[in-house]
Amino acid sequence: MNLFSDPSLGIDSLGMRRAYQLAERGRGLTAPNPFVGCVVMRDERIVGEGYHHRAGEPHAEALALSAAGEAARGAHVFVTLEPCSHHGRTPPCVDALIAAGVARVSIGMPDPTAAAGGGAIRLREAGIEVDFELDSSPFEAQLEEWTSWVRRGRPWVRVKTALSLDGRPGTTAGARSAISGSGSLEVTMRLRSAADAVLVGAATALIDDPRLTVRPANETSHQPLRVVLSREHCPEELKMFTDGAGRVLCLSALADPHDWSPPQGVEVAHYSADEGLRGALHALGERGVTSVLVEAGPGLFSSMWREGVIDELVIYHAGGVAGSTAPVLMVDAGDDGDLNRSMRAVEAGVVGGDAITIWRPRSAEEFQRM
Repeated sequence: MNLFSDPSLGIDSLGMRRAYQLAERGRGLTAPNPFVGCVVMRDERIVGEGYHHRAGEPHAEALALSAAGEAARGAHVFVTLEPCSHHGRTPPCVDALIAAGVARVSIGMPDPTAAAGGGAIRLREAGIEVDFELDSSPFEAQLEEWTSWVRRGRPWVRVKTALSLDGRPGTTAGARSAISGSGSLEVTMRLRSAADAVLVGAATALIDDPRLTVRPANETSHQPLRVVLSREHCPEELKMFTDGAGRVLCLSALADPHDWSPPQGVEVAHYSADEGLRGALHALGERGVTSVLVEAGPGLFSSMWREGVIDELVIYHAGGVAGSTAPVLMVDAGDDGDLNRSMRAVEAGVVGGDAITIWRPRSAEEFQRM
């Protein structure tokens, strides 16, 4: 996900660029399916387009072909992900393309799954010309959260936190501290909207009592699954338990699920404390969560950093200092006199007076070059 750039501008093909842009409309809405865009062109003119809206609903190809109608016969189709060749909740997309009589299909990236892959082979067997983009990187980056879930069985983890200019996540330990401004709130709403789930630790839930919703809400708003992570039972009285704004899940490490009765309407999932955060994340992955936004306090951030489960870190930089008595972000960091430069900056921007930077783990090759 890009906050301050548009990767579609680097795609030369008009059809593929438009398909990429359409796919983005489904971000955060289709889990556990990938979000996909499709365009049907004839005589260099778009005659049909579509994107996958939600899991269980028609795929991008079916919607684009329906919009094109008879104009799809002999047309050139552009799709961001290799059309599926299996029966899931909907029929195979390759069947729809073959039945429509299209002449050519251009594909952004291959489907990495064993069940849905192989669509290109079936299209070629039906006499349809098929080609893959020479540069698949924009499409692979677009679907990296989904492919990460396919490969690892756990969601992509995006962690966000706000820091003062002197690197503090708040002004007073154990109390709610709003240190960033309206610009950060705007970005937070974008991040929540793009995520399948938003997660906080039990300590943050008790201190902040957050709603974790996308605001303002309307009939088209996507409200992610709201998750409270706890080594024991979850707090018993939180606004999100009773606000009716969407699903809530308590992810608990209690060995005996009968030790605690959750509030009415709150879902419960369990993970092994021995497996740590990776076990908790795999429990979310088993529920079809492909991406999670973690709004982390110092304790949860420190655990995630130590266990190496952060795929992307979003930091809001607020324009003030908190002072030496303010809490630190990294708890029990140790004092070995060496800076662990395991992250690299990949994007930065200014929104409403707040500076925002996005960081990702360095690869082994990048470490060797340092």
